Amino acid sequence: MPVRLPESHFVARTMQALELLAMHPLSAPQVAEALEIHPRTARRLLTRLTDDGWLTRSDDTRRVYSPTLRIAALAGHVVERNAVTVAARPFVHGLNEEFGAAAHLMVPSYRWVLCILHGADGEPVAGLRELAPCHATATGKVLLAWRDAWRESVLAAPLDRATPRTMVDPAAIRDAAAQARADGYATEDGEWRPGLRAVAAPVFSGTGDALAALGVAVPHGRDLPTAGRLVARRAEDLSSRLVADG
Repeated sequence: MPVRLPESHFVARTMQALELLAMHPLSAPQVAEALEIHPRTARRLLTRLTDDGWLTRSDDTRRVYSPTLRIAALAGHVVERNAVTVAARPFVHGLNEEFGAAAHLMVPSYRWVLCILHGADGEPVAGLRELAPCHATATGKVLLAWRDAWRESVLAAPLDRATPRTMVDPAAIRDAAAQARADGYATEDGEWRPGLRAVAAPVFSGTGDALAALGVAVPHGRDLPTAGRLVARRAEDLSSRLVADG
């Protein structure tokens, strides 16, 4: 008689499959290999997700699966109502007004960071915004500094150079992460986009890894370390509010 696996096992496999497919289309055998499950199990799972509208399947011989925008819509609702997003609004707005430049809250997303709250010229807007390379941005470097396992997973594969100033050497990135932890913030100076300068600091909701990074673009003429220390204080205040709110 076959052993019936707990429902939590199938839920976990479903979420893992969606995470895999969010990065690039895959066939059922490829999903099965990545999740270490039987191909028939993977095919049943993917067929159900397709029937329910979460995935589409190509009509060619590859028969690969891709997520639909239903997932993006769901994620957008999560971001809009998330306690971290709500608590961060006044901090993002305050940095935008103080620096006269775009401010944002970013979270890790595989080898990138994802903006979920953007403040520029008015009330901050929550949602799924741009992806940025974690190793080339202040927000990304902050999260690399305070998320050890994630940092090592990112550094396990070659990094792309966005500009001539982009740091791609793993040893140099580890050194930068150690410096960010010592300073309490990270900086960016033309490493992602020429001329763009920014600072960012980690946001926590208790013990453990940083869950987000609070950052702001820094206009030329303003000192980056001074701006970094200011943003670090704002990030500490935001972290304290999150802890207090439970």
